Amino acid sequence: MLPELFTEILSGALITTCSTALLAGAATVPRRLLNRWTAAGQDLASAAPLECARTLRRYTLLRTCGPGQYDTTRPSGTVITHHIDGRTQRFELTDVPLGDGTYAAEPID
Repeated sequence: MLPELFTEILSGALITTCSTALLAGAATVPRRLLNRWTAAGQDLASAAPLECARTLRRYTLLRTCGPGQYDTTRPSGTVITHHIDGRTQRFELTDVPLGDGTYAAEPID
């Protein structure tokens, strides 16, 4: 009688322990998957090239007499060549906003 009671208690404890472990594991799996998906999405967002985020900007070509605006999606720091009155002039695009909503393009030459 005592060995049977001992066996029943051990088997009940073993079943309870295994059930608890399975439930805890089942609760952890969706949380881990969600964390992986979120981390993968953040990695993709931080690794996205800047070229995807380009926007069209209008630049005012400073110190010119001719047509003084230039539209481009190139980033600031880019040097462009622009023809004004038959002459070729180089300008560097900047991040400096002007009062009219355009950005400054500084002459290099």
